[in-house]
Amino acid sequence: MRRKLLATFCLILIAGAVFSGEVLVLDFTSELVQKKLGKNQSVDVQDGAPVLTMTQDKPGLSLLEIPLDIATVANKDIVLAADIKQNNISAKPKSWNGVKLMLVITGADGKKLYPQAPNADGSADWKRHFVSARIPADATALSLLLGLENVTGTVNFRAVKVTEAVPPEEYSHTTVTGWTDRENAVYQPGETMQFNFQILESENSIPGNVNVIFACDDGRTWEKSYAVETDRPLTVSASLDKPGFVMVKAQLLTPSGTVAKRLAWNGSLRQVQYGLAGGVDMEQLRQGEAEPADFDEFWRKAKAELADVPVEVLERKLCKQTEQCDIFDMKIACAGNRPVSGYLSIPMDAKAKSLPIRMRYDGYGVHNIAPYSDPRAIVFFINAHGIENGRKKAYYAGLAKGELSNYGFRNEQNEKPETCYFRNMILRGLRAFEYAKTLPEWNGKDVVIAGGSQGAFQAVAVAALAPAATKCDISIPWFCDLGGVNCGRVRGWRPDWQAGLGYYDTVNFAKRVTCPVKIKAGLSDWVCPPSGVWILYNNLSAPKEMVMYQGWDHAVYFGYDAERTAKMTYLSSAT
Repeated sequence: MRRKLLATFCLILIAGAVFSGEVLVLDFTSELVQKKLGKNQSVDVQDGAPVLTMTQDKPGLSLLEIPLDIATVANKDIVLAADIKQNNISAKPKSWNGVKLMLVITGADGKKLYPQAPNADGSADWKRHFVSARIPADATALSLLLGLENVTGTVNFRAVKVTEAVPPEEYSHTTVTGWTDRENAVYQPGETMQFNFQILESENSIPGNVNVIFACDDGRTWEKSYAVETDRPLTVSASLDKPGFVMVKAQLLTPSGTVAKRLAWNGSLRQVQYGLAGGVDMEQLRQGEAEPADFDEFWRKAKAELADVPVEVLERKLCKQTEQCDIFDMKIACAGNRPVSGYLSIPMDAKAKSLPIRMRYDGYGVHNIAPYSDPRAIVFFINAHGIENGRKKAYYAGLAKGELSNYGFRNEQNEKPETCYFRNMILRGLRAFEYAKTLPEWNGKDVVIAGGSQGAFQAVAVAALAPAATKCDISIPWFCDLGGVNCGRVRGWRPDWQAGLGYYDTVNFAKRVTCPVKIKAGLSDWVCPPSGVWILYNNLSAPKEMVMYQGWDHAVYFGYDAERTAKMTYLSSAT
């Protein structure tokens, strides 16, 4: 594996090109390139490296296309990489316009494919950009293309290289791991935080290169590449002068400079990376946007609308049996556009008033949910959308591409609370809770509400709006401190701030929860950043407990081990 991390790959022959080692390096000073330079295109040497500059004063085309030898790369995965610097690039009229770092692939039928690296407008200093593609076995031509398309401004290219992509199986035993310089990861304002990273191959330290991304709750972000040695970890540092967190993520780089990937347990390709964070005065964190003045009145009206619809079972169909439980496919009448939909598990031969209820809410996505059972409890697992359970994948894929595409992220819907997608989702969660309490097997006192990510958001909302809950058990809670982006905090994965979202912010629901709450979350969760989770915790007045883990993210961190990673436990004095 060490050889794979350090080696480069012999790949392509190009007429007139100049090579450096075994990687194709496009030499801008070569005769081939010089002959192809057009108007407003020039090559000069900057800091010892040849740089191609292109300028456009009005939208049009300024392109440089170089042919590659298709015979040597057919049926291979390749990576085209370049350092790019840009100045005052105008807005793109089409998404595919702008700064071009592109491969042009001609198929056997003469049709062309144009995979290109993502680009943005405006100005940016030197940064490595990539485009990857698999070259079809029957492709007849291949070229690389650099330039400007239908925009104005200036762009610079340097270090243009083509390499063969490293197959993910080469990294099947490779991880990145790390630790901070103090166990609790808590620092004073302005104090230096140290983050240490190491590359492991089957638990043995190996050398390599990583890209490190820094994001701070004061709005600063930057990234830089580093070499990691075998005999000592990479140490990077940062600081923060105000309450919040510094998040740092190290991504393993392949020889071509792309982020290495390996197969996760579910067969998907995930980046080989690891994240850490350090916090400052977390107890002082406050939400970025105040809650709406009519928050309670809005939800009083919504609950009244729900109450106008009788709690009616539309379908209760036995769909599965375990050795100890019956599982029913359920549909229950609800306000809004869809009924409650979910799986209800009840232990066989349960006596009346003998069992607690465990409500489970689902994470983000459009998919079938799997039945869940517990021989000691009634379990009601709710589909977030009220859609059919147990259908084939095509059914969910169609909804995900159509009606439910990008749900919750549509700015026009989020401008007003009445049109926000999550309104009906929460009403379905409440109705499911109401129905569960009518079951004769319920003991009449114990209701635990649980969920992770979007499911945690729903769980906190239901616990806030349904005082009969006796415990709320959540992990990696989503939708926390949605207005934090307005004061520079790490964005995470969330919709753009709109006024209607204040009625759905998990931190606002938290103020109204009266039952004990237990939270598990990640200090380096780039979907649900730790600042938002901490504000959720700070806003809880009920008895509360929170455990935060280093190296836990919504994404897969292959180096994360819940048993060995550093964790911090926080308890309210009321517990």
